Amino acid sequence: MMRNASEIRSMFASISRRYDFLNHLLSLNQDKRWRKEAVEMSRLSGSDLVLDVCSGTADLAIEYARKVGPSGLVVGTDFCPEMLLIGNRKISECPNGSSGRGKIALMAADTLHLPFADDTFDVASVAFGIRNVSDVKAGVTEMTRVVKEGGRVVILEFSLPEHRLVRGLYKGYFTCLLPVIGRTVSRARNDAYSYLPDSVLKFPEKGEMCEVLRECGLGDVSATELTLGIVTLYVGFKHSMRTTQQARKTSF
Repeated sequence: MMRNASEIRSMFASISRRYDFLNHLLSLNQDKRWRKEAVEMSRLSGSDLVLDVCSGTADLAIEYARKVGPSGLVVGTDFCPEMLLIGNRKISECPNGSSGRGKIALMAADTLHLPFADDTFDVASVAFGIRNVSDVKAGVTEMTRVVKEGGRVVILEFSLPEHRLVRGLYKGYFTCLLPVIGRTVSRARNDAYSYLPDSVLKFPEKGEMCEVLRECGLGDVSATELTLGIVTLYVGFKHSMRTTQQARKTSF
């Protein structure tokens, strides 16, 4: 059963203080490499305006800020103020003019109702957050709306490996071991770390997710598997409406 926005917000608020530590621990520090891959696949120029939705504690936003030029800017949004508070603290500790101050702005916002005009950003990204949006397609549609024509939507998300053995081991770790470690380290009194594997198992498979991106108006969609397929990096480009309609006709 899908949780409502209030429940998800409360759940992330409760684990916010241990969130970063557990991300690194439970991914064996691979989450840092995955974010670097997402930024590389975004094809940034020196003056790009980047939106990172479901930004959490701003790890991906900070990674983008390391790559945008002096005139670039990264905007991070999240609907959990407790997560943004930690993100702002991390940004304030960055050396001035490098990967933080002056290059990142964080604000509270719902991914389903982004407070930005159409065609504003060069890149809209999300890392491990789109599955927490109550309507995945509506969330991707909003991300697409605020991206300029020719801009990119970049989605980094957990996925199920296709190899049978790897999938079995991964599901065993995700459903049995991860919740125990998460509850013990975070000391959370709710079932936040049981929700994580549940949300991943219910998330669309790669082919289905690629189709969602196309239906939202994105073209040249790619899905790149990382670390034996436990994570997938999706990239789609926003074309003009006319180009998108022609591509759909061609695909039939």
